[in-house]
Amino acid sequence: MRASLVVYACSLLLSGAVLLTSAHALPAFHETQWYAGLAFVFLYLTLAVGPLQGTPWLASHATGMETRRALGLSTCYFALLHSYFGFYRFVGVLLCALAIASIPWLVRGMGRYWKPTQRLLYIAATLILIHGVTVTIHLTHLRAILIVTYGFLVVLVALELRRLDRYVTRSHGALPANLVTLVGLPTLSVLLFWAFFFLDHHVH
Repeated sequence: MRASLVVYACSLLLSGAVLLTSAHALPAFHETQWYAGLAFVFLYLTLAVGPLQGTPWLASHATGMETRRALGLSTCYFALLHSYFGFYRFVGVLLCALAIASIPWLVRGMGRYWKPTQRLLYIAATLILIHGVTVTIHLTHLRAILIVTYGFLVVLVALELRRLDRYVTRSHGALPANLVTLVGLPTLSVLLFWAFFFLDHHVH
């Protein structure tokens, strides 16, 4: 409970800070860009909880689930704020639906269908990434932001591929170890690099 309260408190403080530092001009580039960035950060943290469960950083499964739920709800919160100011509503609706599906009594009611439903989060993450690399971003120091974001994304991709490798190894023992990571990581790293630094959609 303590971890989730910290996440919720940080979400409210950050959303308030964005409004307090806004010039309240139209179009609302300040609010749109910052809420989009915060939604991305909280979505990243939500996805990172999965591969980190069972490690020294997140040993307790219950704490991991509680933290992931709080991060997911905060992602929905920032996505809805971004949608309100920026009119990009589809992903906000999808994240909101996933957040509602995390209500405890709905989790129990959905039973074995809950976990596959929550995997729609990866579709939302992909749509957000596509949205992010195909729109004009009105931020200063954009190159530095893209470099840092690219680095963090590669780390997350590596963690997810390692988790997928463990699943593949359990299911198909004859396959070489780390095959998914060895093939997928260079491929996805190059694809992300191209999307971040060669697509000409980021000019202010």
